[in-house]
Amino acid sequence: MTRCPSLPSRLRPLSLVAMLAGSLWLTGCASQAERGDGSTPAEAFTELGMAYLEQDNLPRAIAALNRALESDSRNPQALQAMAIVYQRQGEDELADETFQQALKADPDYSRARNNYAAFLYDKGRTAEACEQLELASRDTQYANRAQLFANLGQCHWEMGDLAKARSSLERAQSLEPRSPRSYFALAELELTLGNPERAHQQLDAFIRLAGMTPNARALANEIAVARSGNTAVTPDPDTLRDAP
Repeated sequence: MTRCPSLPSRLRPLSLVAMLAGSLWLTGCASQAERGDGSTPAEAFTELGMAYLEQDNLPRAIAALNRALESDSRNPQALQAMAIVYQRQGEDELADETFQQALKADPDYSRARNNYAAFLYDKGRTAEACEQLELASRDTQYANRAQLFANLGQCHWEMGDLAKARSSLERAQSLEPRSPRSYFALAELELTLGNPERAHQQLDAFIRLAGMTPNARALANEIAVARSGNTAVTPDPDTLRDAP
């Protein structure tokens, strides 16, 4: 994944990148796709195509989605599903064009906009990804707004706008206060901004929710050094477990 070369290494969201890289941005794009009740051929074939896409059976997904688009060439769900198919095939130009067609057919289709942002980010087009996420964030009815704001926070961080990154991550946290992701991200960000006490508070919240993961242990040591100069953290073995 291409990164912004202008950012100094310490300003980059190192562990955050690992947490939010490509595949996680697409989490839910297939399995949580809007499913019609089969009342029209386009809806029925789109649902079938999405089921095949969940199984990564691209030939059958393409066949079903083509049938959906033959019935309704402007069906936004079918178009965004086909865009994901093209993305998985490495047909970047077709994927880009088809995502745009889906959004032209339904500008309020926030899931498609979020997935288009994921595509843009994966291609190193971070500023464009931020723009798409900003637009999607205005949809107060979108079910995955916390994930969207966390993604937007990463985008701002990659672009070097740490104030906006903090604001977006705090928004994600307020929308889903029991999600460990935003606490860890904010812990890293606060440490980057030179606020080790705030970083410590955020990391403590993360550990309460997710346990002491290897990444959390490494970050805890960084925070301890920043707080006292040379103190390392030795976690209680009983707290060691993987994040959910």
